[in-house]
Amino acid sequence: MITSSAILNAKILIVDDMVANVDLLHHMLRSAGYTSVTSTNNPFEVCDLHRANQYDLILLDLMMPGMDGFQVMEGLKKIELEGYLPVLVITGQVELKLRALQSGAKDVISKPFEKVEILARIYNMLEIRLLNREATNQSKILEQLVQDLQKQIITDPLTNLFNRRFLQEYLPREVAKAKRVAGSFAVLMIDLDFFKRINDIFGHEAGDIVLKNVAILLKNSIRESDVACRYGGEEFVLVLSEVSTDGAGKKAEGIRKAVMDLALAIRQKSLGRVSTSIGVAVYPDHGVDMDSLLRAADEALYEAKENGRNCVVMSEVGNIRHG
Repeated sequence: MITSSAILNAKILIVDDMVANVDLLHHMLRSAGYTSVTSTNNPFEVCDLHRANQYDLILLDLMMPGMDGFQVMEGLKKIELEGYLPVLVITGQVELKLRALQSGAKDVISKPFEKVEILARIYNMLEIRLLNREATNQSKILEQLVQDLQKQIITDPLTNLFNRRFLQEYLPREVAKAKRVAGSFAVLMIDLDFFKRINDIFGHEAGDIVLKNVAILLKNSIRESDVACRYGGEEFVLVLSEVSTDGAGKKAEGIRKAVMDLALAIRQKSLGRVSTSIGVAVYPDHGVDMDSLLRAADEALYEAKENGRNCVVMSEVGNIRHG
């Protein structure tokens, strides 16, 4: 809903090389209650003025020396990228009215004009302009809300990493991409060793501190083309694109050591060292689809735990089971 107050406070620019015409329009608009009216006799200034002030309406004369109104409108089109020119042309050249509309003007009024008519057209044009702007703003707000909701759906709120749902959507696409280019990628399944002890001894707040800091470390350890997810509880999954079996193993070992080096504390009380067990599976050696890759990485992780934890285990080709 656009109020009369909003319309009367809208920003208006008068463009005419004739001082008398500018003064007439200026006085008329002020008398009608418009509070933000500026003017220029120099058409070369219009684009810079509009860029700086974003006028709601430009009252534009067509016949001006050096630069006519048509050239002014061409310049305004480069600023108004959405295509809406807030221009009301005022001209004594009746034969130019159609060309003015075709050039982008939203309305044309002939000189000499009736005061009642031009004020009515100005009011209507401003109402349309403000409604258009309000609709655009609402659309942008709605678009941002949708984006935020989409992000929330695929993001773990504690760690700000992608969640399991995203992984289940992402991995099939990564498999399809690798198949197309005959490439490879790795899945690292990471589990924090004895995480329950941290919660039991120091409380769940301390557990959250550990999860957040490990998540930050994981995010900082991978490339932009890689993906880090919180798989659930104290488990994380990394998907490393375009990496060999050897490269995946080295990356996993580097992450294991980096986690061991974390110095975490709660209220200045050390939480002790945190260690991880990591299972690694590589496409296509250890799995050819999402389920087989996750199963292979999970089985390697289980073996890492059986081997005493705090280690990296690479899946073996013989472990693949096709469902």
